[in-house]
Amino acid sequence: MGKIEKIKNLFWEYEWDSVKKRIDSVFVIAKVLEMGTPEQFEIFEKIVGREKIKKFLAEKGKKLLSPVSYNFWKNYYEKKTPSRT
Repeated sequence: MGKIEKIKNLFWEYEWDSVKKRIDSVFVIAKVLEMGTPEQFEIFEKIVGREKIKKFLAEKGKKLLSPVSYNFWKNYYEKKTPSRT
């Protein structure tokens, strides 16, 4: 089983091949951030990339995530990004 298969259970109601084709879509990113385990998130971030997730948070996160999840992930990425002085 490939690492990507570890997030498959998050998408039980969808055709898995369809999800894999759109793995970096806002829908998939939102679902993983909202429902994924830490292990699923780490795998997903390696596949999709940190910048894609940060872009999602900046452009769509507030609208598509719960307030708690949005604030958590916004703070998570702000702490991971070195500050420029």
